[in-house]
Amino acid sequence: MAKPKPAGNFRSILMRPPVFQTYGKGVTVLRDDLLYGGSKSRFLPYLVGDAEEIVFGGPFCGGAPIALAYLGKLLNRKITLFFAKRNRENWHPRQVKAKELGAILKWVPDGMLTVVQKRARDYAEAQGALFLPLGFDLPAAEDPFLDFIHTKVRKKIGDPDEIWCATSSGMLARCLGKGFPNSHILSAKVGLKSRHAKQPFTNNVELLDVPYRFEQRCKVETPFPCCYNYERKAWELMQSKRKGSALFWNVIGD
Repeated sequence: MAKPKPAGNFRSILMRPPVFQTYGKGVTVLRDDLLYGGSKSRFLPYLVGDAEEIVFGGPFCGGAPIALAYLGKLLNRKITLFFAKRNRENWHPRQVKAKELGAILKWVPDGMLTVVQKRARDYAEAQGALFLPLGFDLPAAEDPFLDFIHTKVRKKIGDPDEIWCATSSGMLARCLGKGFPNSHILSAKVGLKSRHAKQPFTNNVELLDVPYRFEQRCKVETPFPCCYNYERKAWELMQSKRKGSALFWNVIGD
Protein backbone atom coordinates (compact mmCIF):
# COMPACT_ATOMS: atom_id res chain seq x y z
CA MET A 1 0.00 0.00 0.00
CA ALA A 2 1.32 3.44 -0.93
CA LYS A 3 2.24 5.74 1.92
CA PRO A 4 -0.25 8.58 2.49
CA LYS A 5 0.92 11.99 1.39
CA PRO A 6 0.72 15.09 3.57
CA ALA A 7 -1.91 17.65 2.70
CA GLY A 8 -0.98 20.73 0.75
CA ASN A 9 2.23 22.71 0.91
CA PHE A 10 3.28 21.62 4.39
CA ARG A 11 6.56 20.02 3.37
CA SER A 12 8.75 22.83 4.71
CA ILE A 13 7.49 22.16 8.24
CA LEU A 14 7.40 18.38 7.96
CA MET A 15 10.96 18.23 6.69
CA ARG A 16 12.37 20.73 9.19
CA PRO A 17 15.00 18.83 11.20
CA PRO A 18 14.57 18.66 14.96
CA VAL A 19 16.68 20.91 17.15
CA PHE A 20 18.64 19.27 19.97
CA GLN A 21 20.18 21.21 22.83
CA THR A 22 22.14 20.02 25.87
CA TYR A 23 21.20 21.23 29.33
CA GLY A 24 23.52 20.08 32.07
CA LYS A 25 25.39 16.79 32.06
CA GLY A 26 23.73 13.95 30.16
CA VAL A 27 20.45 15.67 29.22
CA THR A 28 19.49 16.40 25.62
CA VAL A 29 16.27 18.26 24.89
CA LEU A 30 14.36 17.89 21.62
CA ARG A 31 13.10 21.43 21.05
CA ASP A 32 9.88 20.96 19.10
CA ASP A 33 8.66 24.10 20.85
CA LEU A 34 10.58 25.80 18.03
CA LEU A 35 8.34 24.15 15.42
CA TYR A 36 5.04 25.77 14.36
CA GLY A 37 2.39 23.75 16.18
CA GLY A 38 4.93 21.63 18.07
CA SER A 39 5.44 17.89 17.64
CA LYS A 40 1.91 17.25 16.37
CA SER A 41 2.80 19.13 13.19
CA ARG A 42 5.14 16.23 12.42
CA PHE A 43 2.15 14.04 11.51
CA LEU A 44 -1.02 16.17 11.49
CA PRO A 45 -0.83 16.94 7.73
CA TYR A 46 -1.12 13.22 6.99
CA LEU A 47 -4.52 13.08 8.69
CA VAL A 48 -6.54 15.86 7.09
CA GLY A 49 -6.68 14.83 3.42
CA ASP A 50 -8.75 17.29 1.41
CA ALA A 51 -11.16 18.12 4.26
CA GLU A 52 -12.37 21.70 3.98
CA GLU A 53 -13.29 21.93 7.66
CA ILE A 54 -11.52 20.18 10.55
CA VAL A 55 -13.11 19.95 13.99
CA PHE A 56 -11.49 19.28 17.36
CA GLY A 57 -12.64 19.39 20.97
CA GLY A 58 -10.11 19.41 23.77
CA PRO A 59 -8.88 20.81 27.10
CA PHE A 60 -8.33 24.54 27.53
CA CYS A 61 -4.53 24.30 27.59
CA GLY A 62 -3.89 21.65 24.94
CA GLY A 63 -1.33 22.05 22.19
CA ALA A 64 -3.36 20.28 19.49
CA PRO A 65 -5.54 23.34 18.74
CA ILE A 66 -2.42 25.41 18.00
CA ALA A 67 -1.12 22.78 15.57
CA LEU A 68 -4.52 22.76 13.86
CA ALA A 69 -4.75 26.55 13.77
CA TYR A 70 -1.34 26.84 12.11
CA LEU A 71 -2.28 24.15 9.61
CA GLY A 72 -5.55 25.92 8.84
CA LYS A 73 -3.78 29.21 8.22
CA LEU A 74 -1.09 27.67 5.99
CA LEU A 75 -3.45 25.45 3.99
CA ASN A 76 -6.49 27.75 4.01
CA ARG A 77 -8.71 25.23 5.82
CA LYS A 78 -11.54 26.05 8.21
CA ILE A 79 -10.63 25.03 11.76
CA THR A 80 -13.40 24.77 14.37
CA LEU A 81 -12.36 24.22 17.98
CA PHE A 82 -14.65 23.28 20.87
CA PHE A 83 -13.77 24.13 24.47
CA ALA A 84 -15.48 24.27 27.84
CA LYS A 85 -16.93 27.75 28.22
CA ARG A 86 -14.67 30.38 29.78
CA ASN A 87 -14.98 34.10 30.28
CA ARG A 88 -12.94 36.06 27.75
CA GLU A 89 -10.53 37.32 30.40
CA ASN A 90 -9.79 33.70 31.39
CA TRP A 91 -8.94 32.38 27.96
CA HIS A 92 -5.71 30.41 27.85
CA PRO A 93 -2.97 32.06 25.71
CA ARG A 94 -3.24 29.15 23.27
CA GLN A 95 -6.95 29.79 22.84
CA VAL A 96 -6.18 33.45 22.12
CA LYS A 97 -3.46 32.44 19.65
CA ALA A 98 -5.70 29.92 17.88
CA LYS A 99 -8.31 32.64 17.32
CA GLU A 100 -5.65 35.05 16.06
CA LEU A 101 -4.60 32.40 13.53
CA GLY A 102 -8.16 32.25 12.20
CA ALA A 103 -9.68 29.27 14.03
CA ILE A 104 -13.34 29.44 15.05
CA LEU A 105 -13.82 28.86 18.78
CA LYS A 106 -17.08 27.36 20.06
CA TRP A 107 -17.87 27.27 23.77
CA VAL A 108 -19.68 24.44 25.55
CA PRO A 109 -21.48 25.40 28.81
CA ASP A 110 -20.83 22.07 30.53
CA GLY A 111 -17.13 21.93 31.36
CA MET A 112 -16.73 18.14 31.16
CA LEU A 113 -14.29 17.07 28.43
CA THR A 114 -16.58 14.20 27.43
CA VAL A 115 -19.35 16.73 26.73
CA VAL A 116 -16.98 18.98 24.76
CA GLN A 117 -15.95 15.97 22.69
CA LYS A 118 -19.55 14.98 22.01
CA ARG A 119 -20.52 18.48 20.91
CA ALA A 120 -17.54 18.61 18.56
CA ARG A 121 -18.28 15.17 17.13
CA ASP A 122 -21.97 15.95 16.63
CA TYR A 123 -21.13 19.25 14.94
CA ALA A 124 -18.63 17.59 12.59
CA GLU A 125 -21.17 14.94 11.60
CA ALA A 126 -23.86 17.54 10.93
CA GLN A 127 -21.50 19.70 8.86
CA GLY A 128 -19.82 16.88 6.98
CA ALA A 129 -16.51 18.00 8.48
CA LEU A 130 -13.51 15.95 9.62
CA PHE A 131 -13.45 15.25 13.36
CA LEU A 132 -10.06 14.53 14.96
CA PRO A 133 -9.79 12.75 18.34
CA LEU A 134 -7.75 13.74 21.37
CA GLY A 135 -4.04 13.69 20.70
CA PHE A 136 -4.81 13.13 16.99
CA ASP A 137 -4.27 9.50 18.00
CA LEU A 138 -5.21 7.73 14.78
CA PRO A 139 -3.57 4.77 12.99
CA ALA A 140 -2.67 7.05 10.08
CA ALA A 141 -0.61 9.22 12.44
CA GLU A 142 1.64 6.51 13.83
CA ASP A 143 3.63 5.55 10.73
CA PRO A 144 4.78 9.09 9.79
CA PHE A 145 5.56 9.86 13.43
CA LEU A 146 7.57 6.66 13.88
CA ASP A 147 9.39 7.42 10.64
CA PHE A 148 10.35 10.82 12.05
CA ILE A 149 11.51 9.21 15.31
CA HIS A 150 13.63 6.61 13.50
CA THR A 151 15.16 8.75 10.76
CA LYS A 152 15.45 12.19 12.37
CA VAL A 153 15.80 11.53 16.09
CA ARG A 154 17.22 8.08 16.88
CA LYS A 155 19.56 8.18 13.89
CA LYS A 156 20.93 11.47 15.22
CA ILE A 157 21.27 10.77 18.95
CA GLY A 158 21.32 6.98 19.23
CA ASP A 159 19.82 5.21 22.24
CA PRO A 160 19.87 7.25 25.46
CA ASP A 161 19.35 5.36 28.70
CA GLU A 162 16.11 7.23 29.34
CA ILE A 163 13.57 9.25 27.37
CA TRP A 164 11.29 11.59 29.30
CA CYS A 165 7.96 13.01 28.15
CA ALA A 166 4.43 13.75 29.31
CA THR A 167 1.51 11.38 28.66
CA SER A 168 -1.94 12.75 27.89
CA SER A 169 -3.61 10.68 25.18
CA GLY A 170 -0.63 8.31 25.34
CA MET A 171 0.36 8.42 21.67
CA LEU A 172 3.77 10.01 22.21
CA ALA A 173 4.85 7.52 24.90
CA ARG A 174 3.56 4.62 22.81
CA CYS A 175 5.49 5.73 19.73
CA LEU A 176 8.63 6.43 21.73
CA GLY A 177 8.44 2.93 23.18
CA LYS A 178 8.36 1.48 19.68
CA GLY A 179 10.86 3.90 18.21
CA PHE A 180 13.44 3.48 20.99
CA PRO A 181 13.22 -0.21 21.98
CA ASN A 182 16.55 -0.05 23.81
CA SER A 183 15.68 2.95 25.99
CA HIS A 184 13.59 3.30 29.14
CA ILE A 185 10.63 5.60 28.40
CA LEU A 186 9.53 7.49 31.51
CA SER A 187 6.39 9.53 31.12
CA ALA A 188 4.51 11.81 33.51
CA LYS A 189 0.80 11.01 33.60
CA VAL A 190 -1.02 14.23 32.75
CA GLY A 191 -4.79 13.91 32.37
CA LEU A 192 -6.82 11.34 30.41
CA LYS A 193 -6.03 8.54 32.86
CA SER A 194 -8.92 6.47 31.49
CA ARG A 195 -6.99 6.17 28.21
CA HIS A 196 -3.71 5.05 29.70
CA ALA A 197 -4.87 1.54 30.62
CA LYS A 198 -6.18 1.03 27.07
CA GLN A 199 -2.92 1.95 25.36
CA PRO A 200 -0.79 -0.94 24.01
CA PHE A 201 2.42 0.39 25.57
CA THR A 202 5.58 -1.63 25.03
CA ASN A 203 7.35 -3.06 28.06
CA ASN A 204 9.97 -0.30 28.08
CA VAL A 205 7.35 2.39 28.84
CA GLU A 206 6.77 3.42 32.47
CA LEU A 207 4.08 5.92 33.45
CA LEU A 208 4.73 8.02 36.54
CA ASP A 209 2.28 9.86 38.79
CA VAL A 210 2.66 13.60 39.26
CA PRO A 211 1.68 15.64 42.35
CA TYR A 212 -0.63 17.89 40.32
CA ARG A 213 -4.17 17.90 39.07
CA PHE A 214 -4.35 18.34 35.32
CA GLU A 215 -5.44 21.97 35.51
CA GLN A 216 -2.66 22.88 37.97
CA ARG A 217 0.37 24.63 36.50
CA CYS A 218 3.81 23.31 37.33
CA LYS A 219 5.90 26.15 38.71
CA VAL A 220 9.31 24.51 38.33
CA GLU A 221 11.53 26.62 36.06
CA THR A 222 12.91 25.25 32.79
CA PRO A 223 15.78 26.73 30.71
CA PHE A 224 13.60 26.66 27.58
CA PRO A 225 9.89 27.35 26.85
CA CYS A 226 7.97 24.39 28.26
CA CYS A 227 4.24 23.80 28.84
CA TYR A 228 3.12 24.40 32.43
CA ASN A 229 0.35 21.79 32.25
CA TYR A 230 2.20 19.05 30.35
CA GLU A 231 5.95 18.68 29.75
CA ARG A 232 7.06 20.87 32.65
CA LYS A 233 5.64 18.25 35.02
CA ALA A 234 7.81 15.60 33.36
CA TRP A 235 10.84 17.90 33.63
CA GLU A 236 10.28 18.22 37.39
CA LEU A 237 10.15 14.43 37.79
CA MET A 238 13.27 13.97 35.70
CA GLN A 239 15.28 16.23 38.01
CA SER A 240 14.86 13.82 40.93
CA LYS A 241 14.52 10.42 39.21
CA ARG A 242 16.95 10.40 36.29
CA LYS A 243 19.61 7.69 36.52
CA GLY A 244 21.40 7.87 33.18
CA SER A 245 21.72 9.75 29.91
CA ALA A 246 18.37 11.22 28.90
CA LEU A 247 16.44 12.71 26.01
CA PHE A 248 13.66 15.07 27.07
CA TRP A 249 10.94 15.44 24.45
CA ASN A 250 9.58 18.98 24.55
CA VAL A 251 6.36 18.91 22.51
CA ILE A 252 5.43 22.59 22.64
CA GLY A 253 6.37 25.78 24.46
CA ASP A 254 4.71 27.81 27.22
